Amino acid sequence: MKLKLPLFILAGCLFANSTASADSFFISHSCYKPSKPYSFNNEWEVEAFKSEVEDYKRCISDFVEEQNDAARRHQEAAEEAISEWNSFVNYEL
Repeated sequence: MKLKLPLFILAGCLFANSTASADSFFISHSCYKPSKPYSFNNEWEVEAFKSEVEDYKRCISDFVEEQNDAARRHQEAAEEAISEWNSFVNYEL
């Protein structure tokens, strides 16, 4: 029972360290944001702009999905490490 309190402290420290170090660098997308002209001169320009908007949307969506996947993997890794620690404390100490 005495070891369970330190476990919560350890888990809290692990989580605090991972969130603090996560802010040490900034990941940004490299998507091109299209500029809407003041007016369109023909239908080709309208279609070209719509295509650029769709490309931008797809690029942003792909970036967000990639970042969310990475966040899920990091959370799973943290949970696995805590589970490993719990098993060690419960069965080997």
